[in-house]
Amino acid sequence: MFSLVMKAKLKALSRILADEWPTYFLLGPVMVGALLLLGRRIYSDFAAKMGRIEPIVLSDETVVRLAFALLLLKVFFTFLPLARRLYPTERSMSIDDLLPIPHRVRYLFFYLEQLLRDLPVLLFSVFFLMILDKETFLVPAAMIWFFFPAVEIGLTVSWIHLKAPSRAQLFAALAVSLLLAGSLPVEELGRAFLLILPVLAGAGHLGYGRWRYRDAGRVEQRLIQSSGMEWFRRFCRAAPKSVQPLLWRDLILTYRNFVPLFWRNLILALMLAAATAVRGKIAPAFLCAAAVFILASTASALFSRQRPFRGGDYILPLPLERIWRAKVLYAILLSLPIPWIVWGIETAARRVPPGEALYLLFVLILVGLAVAALTGGTICEGDQKPALHYIIAGFLSSLATLFIAGFHPLLFVLIFPVLNNLRGSAVTRLEIEEVA
Repeated sequence: MFSLVMKAKLKALSRILADEWPTYFLLGPVMVGALLLLGRRIYSDFAAKMGRIEPIVLSDETVVRLAFALLLLKVFFTFLPLARRLYPTERSMSIDDLLPIPHRVRYLFFYLEQLLRDLPVLLFSVFFLMILDKETFLVPAAMIWFFFPAVEIGLTVSWIHLKAPSRAQLFAALAVSLLLAGSLPVEELGRAFLLILPVLAGAGHLGYGRWRYRDAGRVEQRLIQSSGMEWFRRFCRAAPKSVQPLLWRDLILTYRNFVPLFWRNLILALMLAAATAVRGKIAPAFLCAAAVFILASTASALFSRQRPFRGGDYILPLPLERIWRAKVLYAILLSLPIPWIVWGIETAARRVPPGEALYLLFVLILVGLAVAALTGGTICEGDQKPALHYIIAGFLSSLATLFIAGFHPLLFVLIFPVLNNLRGSAVTRLEIEEVA
């Protein structure tokens, strides 16, 4: 049975690669290579103006505490999205759930899928450990990546089986866990993790076979809850009235886990923003741009998942341009706090004069707006091929960051003709889709 399911998964992957191999193996390397050559020249010429400083040394104890804090953030921010994929609810049930596959095989494939989903987090962790000259933590990081899905699955299955938590309870548990991670000795944290790991791993393996279908109803009930949405409405009031309904709908869908990728992007963006405190020779504008790009790329996943339902937008008496404009504002709104977070960490970690601090905030806000607008504005370029959108949006966002942070902030105005061109291309593509 395992070999049959593996063959089916590999065949599905081969179909995807057959359609997108030019994107991965031709367009991607060409754009990344051109960006590296151009970026190296610009960075070497203007590095003195971009805040080059000496590396910061962290103790091993601080690195361990930061690692535990990031793991706790990942657990609690991805709790509900993981539950949605874990349980066969009406919105997540697939053809695999109707096949007579043993639960042990299902659990194994879900575990492997979770490892692949956590691979970007591992790569980011390895990158930061190498920057901090903490190569001794590379092996523990790889071991945590390999065993951590057992902790997530076990905690999700057992907690939901005992009592399905609300969002308020999740945030309260997160606050208590972060407090303990910051106050307990490092040795006790390590022993507690080693003690909890086998317990949750066993509970996850047992519950996946016995509780998965039994508790699907209460998971569905938690996922459809819409309490606490009023504060989203306040953000929509700042948008033009013509796109407020579309923006409000996208925010509701994000809140209700229509795009589970949002929570992974949020964790990665927060990791990059927190890395500002130990950025070494990396300019804060680059970290801000990377965090904004990762979080704003949620618009691409949302737009792609809405494709089967976009017929409802076409029958409405509204210009197609508003669909594109709503996604641009959605990307900007999601990533709006990132520049402020990076600026707050940068000014708190270092003594920055008031004039330089205000100038840095000005640059970070412009970089964040430019990257978010370009990421949201290119969604139609890779509607059916998300990898193509990431490559194009990443290329344009990197150039915008280099020009704004490397040359002059007023070059921010160059994104307006680019967005105007992207708007025309998006409207044309939407018109073709509407006719089809």
